[in-house]
Amino acid sequence: MTPFRSVLTRAVFVRSRRLIAAAAAVAAGAAALAVPPAASAQTAPSPLSSFTRTINAAISGYNREHLAGVTPAACATACLADARKTWCVSFDFYKNAQQCDLSDKRAADVGGLKTDYAGNPYDHYSLIPGPGVPNPIVGPNGRKHVLVIGIDGLRGDALFCTGCAVTPALSALAGSGAFHGNVLAGGSQATLSGPGWGTLFTGFWADQHGVTSNDIALPLRKPHLFDRIKSAYPTATVAVVGDWANITGNLKPAGADYVVANAAKNSQQATDAVKGWLSWTNPPAAIFYYLHNVDIHAASYEPLNANYQSRIAGEDAQIQQVLDALAARPTYTEEEWLIVAVSDHGGTGSGHGGQSAGERDAALVLTNRYRNPSKPAYCQGDLTGTPLLQTGALTPHVLDFLGLPNDTAGTRHPACGRR
Repeated sequence: MTPFRSVLTRAVFVRSRRLIAAAAAVAAGAAALAVPPAASAQTAPSPLSSFTRTINAAISGYNREHLAGVTPAACATACLADARKTWCVSFDFYKNAQQCDLSDKRAADVGGLKTDYAGNPYDHYSLIPGPGVPNPIVGPNGRKHVLVIGIDGLRGDALFCTGCAVTPALSALAGSGAFHGNVLAGGSQATLSGPGWGTLFTGFWADQHGVTSNDIALPLRKPHLFDRIKSAYPTATVAVVGDWANITGNLKPAGADYVVANAAKNSQQATDAVKGWLSWTNPPAAIFYYLHNVDIHAASYEPLNANYQSRIAGEDAQIQQVLDALAARPTYTEEEWLIVAVSDHGGTGSGHGGQSAGERDAALVLTNRYRNPSKPAYCQGDLTGTPLLQTGALTPHVLDFLGLPNDTAGTRHPACGRR
């Protein structure tokens, strides 16, 4: 607006403007002098930011150079040094001895990481492969990616109900896509995590996929969803992060490119791993992100239980961090991400495993339009009115989204799909 000048002469006005400007300049100079020099200095990124860390794991053998009296950051610096950068792609750190072994192999090159060392003396660090591997799965709406958020122990009827946990992240996903509040787990199998995740990952019940309990020695006898993706697109990369040994062990894809085991119940570590993958120019084509804290085994799995609600809300806040990182990708609007949040079972009392309604009640949220409304909707609205078995919750929808055939025992929800 034009300053009101009716009681001022032009000379007084000009002189006042000059005095104000001078005073502002003095104040700005004083403020600049008051800032400590360190505050304006740029902090160099840690060399560890170039690596993904898998706790309690190591490559068995393939050690090219041994270093002693070092920290993980020093090992990372050594691996990145000009003298080694042509070959060093990973290192194992001896947590109790301050030593490390540098290697010219990645876990995927040698059949995976060894995770059963007595006392868990090692952590494995794998160099992020530059900008990542370009995703070969391209559709009419951009490169297709899949982000699967696995929330252990989440009852479907504990979401989006009066008095239930406040979940802005999951609510935003459902609001831009679809929600099913009673995916039927169990029935022909125990409502335990091993059978549940096995069914979600394969589209078959436990009597066919073979993981009938939480025994880590039971292998999947049916192809993992992510292995189906790699079979159709051999250069596609897939990634898994979780704190449960079965998720990073017998239930992981056989061809997993990146596997990170975070500390028990430490969701922030899992979140950071996913955010790291999403920061790559070419993130993995498919990511499984496992959150464990809702599976409480204490107090109550009832939707209105305060402890249960706090765990749900806590994991929702973790999911929001990942969604923010995803939407911040410079190429996000040019990509199409199917985001699926799914659970393996519900619960009743302080546990699960049986066949009560609460134990069999699992959740499903899926969308391809989160902060990306220009994409044609894959699925929309509340789907709960039409029954959906756990065999159909994850694998058939992802296969359909990617245009791959579904020969599993499960079928997608009839309201979803590419037409």
